[in-house]
Amino acid sequence: MPNRIAVISDIHGNVWALDAVLEDISERNVGCIVNLGDSVYGPLMPTETAEMVLSRGITSVRGNEDRLIV
Repeated sequence: MPNRIAVISDIHGNVWALDAVLEDISERNVGCIVNLGDSVYGPLMPTETAEMVLSRGITSVRGNEDRLIV
């Protein structure tokens, strides 16, 4: 079976949704996750979301909303 890639984006600090998506990805034999950005901008849990993305070594690019924070 070929190596699968999962693409995620627009998390906007929703750590609960990210956790559910990563759980689903883990069950699908995915070898690489790419995050297209807009990860932490929003009112929910940006710090915890950033920690989750970073701790899993997910390759990420900055989205337009992320640029406002940085």
